[in-house]
Amino acid sequence: MLIQALNDYYSVLVKRNDLGREGYSKCDVSYLINLTEDGKFTGFTQNLREETVQKKDKIITSLVPKSMWLPERPRSTTVSANFVENRPGYIFGLEYRAKSDDGAGGLSTEAIGNSEKKRLKLRLQHESFVKEVQEDFGDIDTPVARAYVNFARTWRPENETQNEILLGLKADLNKVKFAFCLDGHPEILLQEDKGVQHKWEMMHDQTADEADAAVCQCAVTGEMLPVAQVHDAVVSGKDIGIRNAGINPSLVNFKPESFLSYGHQQGENACISEKAMKRYTKTLNWLLSSPRNHYYLDDLTVFFWSSDGNEANEQTAFDWFMKPETVDSSEAFESSVKRIMEAAQKGTLTEKKISRTEGALTPDAQFYIAGVEPNASRIQVKFVYRQRFGRLLENIARHQKDMQIRPEMRPASIARIKKELTSPKITNPEKRIVAPFNSLFQSIIRGTEYPYWCLNTVIARIRTDSDTEDNKYQRLNDVRAGLVKACLIRHTKEEISMALDNKNTDQSYLCGRLFACLEKIQLDAASSAGIKLNKTIGDAYFSSAMSKPAVAFPSLIPLSRHHLAKLAKNNAGWAVNDSKVQMEIMEKLNDEFPRTLNIYEQGKFIIGYYQQKEEFYKKKDEIETV
Repeated sequence: MLIQALNDYYSVLVKRNDLGREGYSKCDVSYLINLTEDGKFTGFTQNLREETVQKKDKIITSLVPKSMWLPERPRSTTVSANFVENRPGYIFGLEYRAKSDDGAGGLSTEAIGNSEKKRLKLRLQHESFVKEVQEDFGDIDTPVARAYVNFARTWRPENETQNEILLGLKADLNKVKFAFCLDGHPEILLQEDKGVQHKWEMMHDQTADEADAAVCQCAVTGEMLPVAQVHDAVVSGKDIGIRNAGINPSLVNFKPESFLSYGHQQGENACISEKAMKRYTKTLNWLLSSPRNHYYLDDLTVFFWSSDGNEANEQTAFDWFMKPETVDSSEAFESSVKRIMEAAQKGTLTEKKISRTEGALTPDAQFYIAGVEPNASRIQVKFVYRQRFGRLLENIARHQKDMQIRPEMRPASIARIKKELTSPKITNPEKRIVAPFNSLFQSIIRGTEYPYWCLNTVIARIRTDSDTEDNKYQRLNDVRAGLVKACLIRHTKEEISMALDNKNTDQSYLCGRLFACLEKIQLDAASSAGIKLNKTIGDAYFSSAMSKPAVAFPSLIPLSRHHLAKLAKNNAGWAVNDSKVQMEIMEKLNDEFPRTLNIYEQGKFIIGYYQQKEEFYKKKDEIETV
């Protein structure tokens, strides 16, 4: 399914001009070479664009080359000219040197090098260029093609070593790329001439047909075509391509003999044509190079696209869900998610609703998300997800809705969730998540139950991390409590309110509420006496109270009586209020505490603890406001 989908998306990218037609590749061109129809070189036209980059407090603007689609370069390790040449050594047969024999900069027909072969390189390159032009362009009768042929026929590198136009480029002459146009008409480009394109495409198709390869019915297109013996490599790197994939990884290969069958060699076993192979590899490399279309989860590389080519869909998926923000999400992210969440809460979330509220989105389009990991020189496909874009948005919205522990909670990105599941003591990012994080990622996009390890990990973080000023996101916060809530909802199928539930008689939930109450009594007693505590019962007993209430609470109840007595002396009103809450919870528990709590009951304990604390702070804020 993945290769078929990538092959189909190739046509969309070509139509969108993100990829060139078969036989073309993108090239960064800095200058246009102006030629008259009789082949005279008259100068350059700059082919540059402004690029603005934000660096700290400064905005830096620089000139960079424009990209153009040129006939694809042939694979060759020897001197070999392109059908339409763009390299200065081949075109001019000259090299700029900062210092010549007389001490000034100049042009030379010999390349820099100690060996005779290196020094002759420029002459061989230019000869290859002249030969290529004379053989392939002689029968193309268009003005720009005639200008190209006449230039190749009349240009003599040895007579141009003092050419002022070339000297004006200085070192740029040795490193930038060029394209050809008619003098006075920069819009008439050689590579865009209809006659030139027709000739190149005929030559390209003929070369493909003459390839020395077996012919098969392509498993992707269904056509009888030459099979791809070796599949092109996929881009790899730290921030682009497949992360940690080594050198020249590929999606399909058959190197060991154990992979071969029925006497077939290499790519014959996959039965994918050269045409389909070129298409899917170019598409995959484009997705892995586009900042908007790929994302990293540790060693997992995730890439995604909308089958209809709607860039708004792709940008929305990245902004809403996969934007690599570690703390706060963007305003656009929040407002979009909240609109969808409100519709989900009211039960009115439909694809029409999404289309109406989000404008340019196309909810009916098929949306693909794939996750791959490196494995030696081959790429492992971990999952491929295909769904209507509207359904994907519904799943994302329901995930955020399930996580919402209070009305004011901000939507959390994947990066923020990953941060909250990570121990602050682990500094090596490669070892931060023990369990495969991609399983949680898949649960979110598929709308299924979250993996068991997620609840286990977040509870471990809540149990063991401490609340300190330098660990702002540790212990228990909105995201961690929200993850616990979401895991419980997906597992138990029960509704959990965003506010304190006074009617909830679940023992685990009540134990969490009671612990929050006992902790508040201790803090109020210390505060009323002007004492700042270094350690609370939350630091000392939280873990044991959450796992073994019958062991922890019999020790904490007598301690709370001592704290209440102190509090009554300093602030009787506070003591009365705290005592009322404690008695209300104790009555519902019937003074009985569960012996042990399993992982899901511990989750309910955390929700009760969190919501009771939120209720305390809420009442305090209301009193201060009045």
